[in-house]
Amino acid sequence: MPLTTLADAGWLRLSSGLSLEMLDALPVDVALGKGDAGSRNLLEQDWCAGLVSPIRSYLHSVGVLHADAVAVQCTLFRKTPDCNWKVPYHQDLSIPVAARVEHSALSGWSMKEDGNYVQPPIDMLDRLLAVRLHLDPSGNDEGALRVVPGSHRLGRLSPDDIAATDKRNNEVVCTADAGDLLLMRPLLLHASSKAERPNGRRVLHFLFAPRQPGCGLQWRIAV
Repeated sequence: MPLTTLADAGWLRLSSGLSLEMLDALPVDVALGKGDAGSRNLLEQDWCAGLVSPIRSYLHSVGVLHADAVAVQCTLFRKTPDCNWKVPYHQDLSIPVAARVEHSALSGWSMKEDGNYVQPPIDMLDRLLAVRLHLDPSGNDEGALRVVPGSHRLGRLSPDDIAATDKRNNEVVCTADAGDLLLMRPLLLHASSKAERPNGRRVLHFLFAPRQPGCGLQWRIAV
């Protein structure tokens, strides 16, 4: 069952069911300049917000997402010859929120291009699901996502703990075809290499969450 696989491994590859014709028609590249690698603000655009409902409905139908979950962010990642980047192994610990609040369980407040971010407690992170919609094929040559299955169950890791984790022997390269979804728990250790063939591969990275985040927080945007 997909739910068991996601719970055990912390990631799962599924077909989105969205047509390639529809994906090709999305005005994705208009959102970025030539040298830009990505943007965090896409959920504010109607074409991006319009993808949330069919993705949510499909993921609910296969048992991996609650019907009441909301998308709280969508980030576009693109690797081109002008901007070919790599990311070392890490966990996604920060979430986008409307405003800063005082709560003993919250830490790591920061400001980014689109506003306030905070590191919530682990039980909140465990309820989040990253959903990566691939608009282009993503293989070894395109700098595909790399993950360490099961590492999401290790909790929040320090940089030293991440460095000490056996990644080489346990690593999985998450290749994907255009139209595929890669689901990932935020605490899963993940990374990506530079693309050997940086041909502009694009990924829309949605973050789904409970409608109420807790700790007195409010989402900046919820679709």
